[in-house]
Amino acid sequence: MGVSDFIARRYYSFKSNWNIVNIISRSASFVLIVAVCAFFVVLSVFSGLKVFGSNYSKAFDPDIKIVSKESKHFYLEESISEQLKKISNISFFSAVLEDKVLVKNNENSGFAYLNGVEKQYSSVFEIEKIITLGGWLTSMTENQVVVSHSLADNLSLGLYNYGGGLTLLVPSKKDENNILQNPFSSSFFMVSGIFGSSEANDQKNIFIPLTSAQILLGLDKREVSSVAIKLIDNDKSKSTIKKIQEVFGNTFSVKSREELNETYYKMLNAEGLILNLVLGLILVVAMFNTVGAVIILIIEKEKDIKTLYKIGANRAQVSSVFFRHGLYLSFSGGLVGLVLGCLIVFIQEQFGIISLSGTLIPYPVVFEISNFGIVIGWMVLVGTGGALLSLLALKKVKL
Repeated sequence: MGVSDFIARRYYSFKSNWNIVNIISRSASFVLIVAVCAFFVVLSVFSGLKVFGSNYSKAFDPDIKIVSKESKHFYLEESISEQLKKISNISFFSAVLEDKVLVKNNENSGFAYLNGVEKQYSSVFEIEKIITLGGWLTSMTENQVVVSHSLADNLSLGLYNYGGGLTLLVPSKKDENNILQNPFSSSFFMVSGIFGSSEANDQKNIFIPLTSAQILLGLDKREVSSVAIKLIDNDKSKSTIKKIQEVFGNTFSVKSREELNETYYKMLNAEGLILNLVLGLILVVAMFNTVGAVIILIIEKEKDIKTLYKIGANRAQVSSVFFRHGLYLSFSGGLVGLVLGCLIVFIQEQFGIISLSGTLIPYPVVFEISNFGIVIGWMVLVGTGGALLSLLALKKVKL
């Protein structure tokens, strides 16, 4: 331990003869504790909200989606499926048939987005996690349907034919010019599950077996609208997309979840950057309390500074004393605040004490090492800058 460090520790550990110095030092530490704690908690809440939102996104958006650039439907050949199975980073894939349909129950009707799905669909999408009543499609050979809470409410639908089932109607593709012919093709489906979603577009989705959708739309059993893929490692998505593109060719569009929701992810990144800058500025303002505390200490210890110079200390050594004292003030308060913030996040993450307004859902928070690193980075940057700034007061000391 050097002389400068020893003196700095003494100044930090012992009370000053001036009571105002003690009050300012304690206030500076308290403000830093609150600022750093709030910094970490807010970042953790933001991370939690991102994860909370992405859980719903994973229910409707795959890791990779393949659609044709030239037509609404395309033939998914068996040879293509076999080539996809050989790509090592693909965990599961599922063909999907999408279209807009008229839905009806007794006198209630409306429009919905039809999703004809295969058995492995629930392995690609996390749809089962948001089903709140009933369950996912139990059979791919029966006319079952999964709808949203909003649609079930609007059409007065209940589970397992309670309150009526759902009739799907699409324009008939028959060419016969018969005035008595029904212009719509229709099929009756029994509701097996109801899912919850806050997004208006997602609430319009309905899910039925792929074969039932193909029969309803009058399509061949190999015709689909898209292929959804779940990856083993999302970090390798770019290389996997290139391999998939080689399999399907340039007439198909192959996009990741981020590309499918480009605006949403850009907004999240922008919000994250702005949040870090705003919280960083709050930390800078809080750090000025530390600067003030060090300056007041320099004024109080003016006689001690002169004594140090007389016994041979140079300006760099004296500056080091107060620079280290400033660091002790900053980092002690910051570390206590960080520990307190971690404790608050841990308790909320494990026990969910605070709930979202009007719901029983625990307020989402996520403990991320990256947030921990961001807070420490700001502490080091601002704390070091504040300690250096406070040394300007040394120039006012008359020797």
